[in-house]
Amino acid sequence: MRNTIIITVILFIGVIAASVYYFRDINKEQHNTLKPLKYLPDNTFLIASIKNDEITDNIFKNFDLFDALLGKQELQLIKEYKNKILRHEALHDFIENQDIYISFHPEADSLNTLFTIPTSTNIEESDFAVLKNEFGQSYKLATIDTLGEKITTFSKGSPETVLYTIYYQHLLFASYSKSTLLAVINKSIPKLSENQIDYFIHNNSRNTPLSIYFPHQNYGAIIKHFQQREKGVFADQFIGLEGQSAWNINFKQDALMLTGESEIKNSKHNYLALFRNQTKKTQRLYNYFPSNTAVFMEYSVSNFPKYQADLKQYFEAREEYKKLESTFQSLADSSSSVSKLQHVLQHSFALVEQTNQVHIGFVGVSDTSTWKEIANRILDDEGDNIYRFRNANVFYALYGEAFKYHTRPYITRVDDVLVIANSRNELQNYLTNFRRKDLLTGTLGFKNFEKLQGNEANVTLFVHNKNSLSKILYSLPSHYQKNFKDKDNFGFQDFYSWSVQLSGNNGNFSSQIYALYKSKNALGSTPDWTYQFDDRAITDPYVFEQSDTNQMILIQELDHTLHAIHPKGSKLWSTVISGRIVGEMQQLADRSIVFVTDKNRLYRIDTSGKTLKGYSTGIPNEPTASPLLAKSMNKDVIIIPTQDEILAYDLGGNRIAEWKFTEFDGKILGPIQSIGKEFVFGTTYGRIYILSEDGSLKKEIDIPGDVEFKTPIAVVDLGSSKYDFFAYGTNSTLYRIGIDKVISEVKIDTQTEKHNGAFININGSSAPEFVLIADNQLSAYEPSASTAIFEYHFTKNIDDKPQFFKNGTSNNHLIGVASKATNLLYLFGDNGAIIEGFPVEGQPLFYYGKVNYSSDTYLLCMRRDKKLYAFKHQK
Repeated sequence: MRNTIIITVILFIGVIAASVYYFRDINKEQHNTLKPLKYLPDNTFLIASIKNDEITDNIFKNFDLFDALLGKQELQLIKEYKNKILRHEALHDFIENQDIYISFHPEADSLNTLFTIPTSTNIEESDFAVLKNEFGQSYKLATIDTLGEKITTFSKGSPETVLYTIYYQHLLFASYSKSTLLAVINKSIPKLSENQIDYFIHNNSRNTPLSIYFPHQNYGAIIKHFQQREKGVFADQFIGLEGQSAWNINFKQDALMLTGESEIKNSKHNYLALFRNQTKKTQRLYNYFPSNTAVFMEYSVSNFPKYQADLKQYFEAREEYKKLESTFQSLADSSSSVSKLQHVLQHSFALVEQTNQVHIGFVGVSDTSTWKEIANRILDDEGDNIYRFRNANVFYALYGEAFKYHTRPYITRVDDVLVIANSRNELQNYLTNFRRKDLLTGTLGFKNFEKLQGNEANVTLFVHNKNSLSKILYSLPSHYQKNFKDKDNFGFQDFYSWSVQLSGNNGNFSSQIYALYKSKNALGSTPDWTYQFDDRAITDPYVFEQSDTNQMILIQELDHTLHAIHPKGSKLWSTVISGRIVGEMQQLADRSIVFVTDKNRLYRIDTSGKTLKGYSTGIPNEPTASPLLAKSMNKDVIIIPTQDEILAYDLGGNRIAEWKFTEFDGKILGPIQSIGKEFVFGTTYGRIYILSEDGSLKKEIDIPGDVEFKTPIAVVDLGSSKYDFFAYGTNSTLYRIGIDKVISEVKIDTQTEKHNGAFININGSSAPEFVLIADNQLSAYEPSASTAIFEYHFTKNIDDKPQFFKNGTSNNHLIGVASKATNLLYLFGDNGAIIEGFPVEGQPLFYYGKVNYSSDTYLLCMRRDKKLYAFKHQK
């Protein structure tokens, strides 16, 4: 946006990080000292200290986020110099056990890198002669005399490859910029203060491979260097935040995470400094931000009287108090309705800039009933639940800069949150999006961001890279625009977000910086293979045995073509079948595959796609669920449920004449289940039927009262040929049923008639759990308890049934949920936690598990481009 905070800190950190990767293994121990830093000019933008050991080597191996930030060409040059100069055995003894410091310094149209390396012993003139002889074999060396010192240059023949080096005060300095190197040895150029260097060293953790120091006084220069347009409301809030920050890196493959402390000094003119005297609170307003959010800042106040006092001093320091004096008097007058406003608010507020550059504000309400009373006195009714303040600058006086440009705004309320805008139309647009649940929290990137960054802070700044891309791009000077747009050499488009969090800490801040990246190693980013269809798939991908050495993937396309795909993504065969497959495909011991279709056909095919003799065969009614492969009357049989009849066929495709016709009350639900030599199922009329092995009725169990079932029943084997049954009624009741009576019934809280449920074992108990999707909520229940084991709320309603996948070698299952509305796939473990790497972009009907006998775990899913994607899950 106009406020590219991304450029102020994160970009530099990325440059540092890239350098870390290539210079990571020179030293073996950290050696903190003032000496390497006291020669750095005071206009230094950023400094990094690198801890180098074998752990660091492994951490930064294949960390592709660095490549995206620095660029492939620059990395290649750095890598070459690292390998041939700093890693050269002739230099090794002098720099062993020393840290490397990397700092960044501005020039007219560039950002120059300076490498600083202390030497453990002094390099004598005789040593230099040996070093030059060694390096002269690979590089063209030259010497420049200036300021009474000798600068040695390394070159491969072109100006862009020249590296300037100097050995000064037992320190090796190296840079691609001669002027940067001269600034180090020029005593007339001011250097960083010892107090600032002390702060950096004090907060430099010995337990992390990378520490970063940022002197705040150069924030304005950073903005000026990277920005050619006005800054805007967000970036302005950091101006004048004097002091310094020190951060240490936390490693994650697809994110840059820096945590540390920020010392604040002499900041009476800075707005954010007001929050240093607060303590962090849980922030939740982001749940209401629209999906087109480009930038937001959310603020939380824990001690409002203290905040009010600090805000008053801030206005006085900026000479703004007088123009707000009448508003402050209204807020202080106990007889004024405006004064009551501050007592019904939560003192959590936020400002959002959307992709259309319009700002909307949010304020939490603690007492909605009292708010309604106050609103009638201080607001004008504009219709459609939209109002407007009668007084000007109320929220500005209460909370400061966040509402500086909302002088007399329009306002509406959703839940316990006030939404504020300068235009009535903007509020109407917001309300439309809110009703459609078109929110930031419903997007894949933000869900990954939530997992990365906590929601406890006093200030959170978030920049959505894609939604802000054009504004970021065109605020940069042209030479940086070129890099930002260069997808071949850089990877700025692959970042999802940039963010900063500040939490008050006894007059200073605990601070964090996050950059979330679409890593090629993250699940859903880089497929092992894809398979192109002409149209969308209409079944899950199934994995079956093809031979003793390979398995195969079967999936049906919309035109009813059944595709067989090799585990490495190549086509094995395809065949068109009559109709859409109903229920599950199943494989027999001879590897033949059985399934039914909605065109009243029963199929049995071999592993090359050819139908076996006697197949396909017509069946009298449309099947409603998967066939059951079982034993009946000492024969292998295929039992097929239809709406009101059970059909039985032998493996030759012939209908079994001895199978009895039985009438049932209600429609048959789900697949038939075996209990010993008998068969059991439920119907929509709340009945459970047990059939003998010839299809004749053995037992009918009728649930007392007007009960209907809408999900298949479950069976629990009690041993000794005894069984209990579980069922879910449309009266939101879970039943445990014995052969003769209802053993227990438990009412659960379901607010909608539209739901999808199933009994499945997810946590290893003897009885299956009940998994229910109702509207936008996933719940799991033990059948004997009314309280959910866990719940999860999606941003939009879920239309598809849950899917279940074997959890390793156990009988437990993972729960798969596809959100068609948001195009996201979720996978949940036994405690309701989302499996690492999910959610992932994809469409309903997916597979999670092995794709070959000894393969890794894969996610197979379709996307909107009508391709099947195979993603290896590197957990």
